[in-house]
Amino acid sequence: MRKVFAYIIYIPVQILFLPLMIIGGVYIFYKQMYVSKRYGVSSTAIEIINGRWTMDKFGLRKDPATVKLFDKLPNTTSIGQWMALTPLYILKKIAGENLIYPIFKEAPDAGISSLVISRTIYFDQIISRSLKKSEQFVVMGAGFDTRCYGTLVEDRHQLYELDKVTTQTMKRTSLQEAGVDTSRVNFVEVDFEVDSWPDKLTASGYDSTAVTTFLLEGVTLYLSEHDVRTNLEQIKAIAPEGSTIVADFYSLPFVRGELFPGAKALKITDEEFGYGVDFNSEHQNNLEMLIIEADMKLGEVHHMGSNTKKGTYMAIAEILI
Repeated sequence: MRKVFAYIIYIPVQILFLPLMIIGGVYIFYKQMYVSKRYGVSSTAIEIINGRWTMDKFGLRKDPATVKLFDKLPNTTSIGQWMALTPLYILKKIAGENLIYPIFKEAPDAGISSLVISRTIYFDQIISRSLKKSEQFVVMGAGFDTRCYGTLVEDRHQLYELDKVTTQTMKRTSLQEAGVDTSRVNFVEVDFEVDSWPDKLTASGYDSTAVTTFLLEGVTLYLSEHDVRTNLEQIKAIAPEGSTIVADFYSLPFVRGELFPGAKALKITDEEFGYGVDFNSEHQNNLEMLIIEADMKLGEVHHMGSNTKKGTYMAIAEILI
């Protein structure tokens, strides 16, 4: 009965808010795409922090560091977010739970709309388990990820974030303005297309004898197949046995932009998708073969969307070294 009452209230509120939702959506898009382009940072990194801010506000995942960072970044907008999401927040408050968005769905049933929410939760689970046996945590292409400032890490962990100078400068400035302590994090400025990231990581204090968790979230789809294989080989070369890579791999239809209309907007910020895995039933072991050829083993794997009409659009993988 409570849900029914919540929907009765939600529907007229949603209709009344429609003009504000459109304005909020346009403002979010402007900030994410055009302001990001002006600063030379990834627009998709903003898509992720938008989702994690929403998860915190709707009670799915407490993440105070993300909220603080979000409020200081020049290419995000809490006003736009609330203009777009207030009817859903009212629905949640009346119903006592999230009903439409944001909601967590188990991997097989998680469609594109659940990508950020479900992906984040599955990544957290694997990272948390891996860090229990690790001494170091290396975040590749860190973007605006805030796991180095949250509850997953402990004082004993050595922390490293690798990314382009433009992204790191914006992030570090915003974190400082937000009052988030970054003193334990080693920021490694890397242009992955030019620099030898293993050399730069080692020069920053990385210990190749210490068991390490490597995070590659939202990274492989921007690389070529050659670069994906090279990065796996490079990690294997500097990480001792017992280390773990946590990464996601996207389907060919996803990287071709066939699964969501927003893919074409990435041209605004000069971002292009690259490597994709064929997850069709005839080729379902392609991901495993990639890892075996890199002389590593697959651990836990979550195939997102495998029960949906379009099939698996991405997989979250635990890779054991």
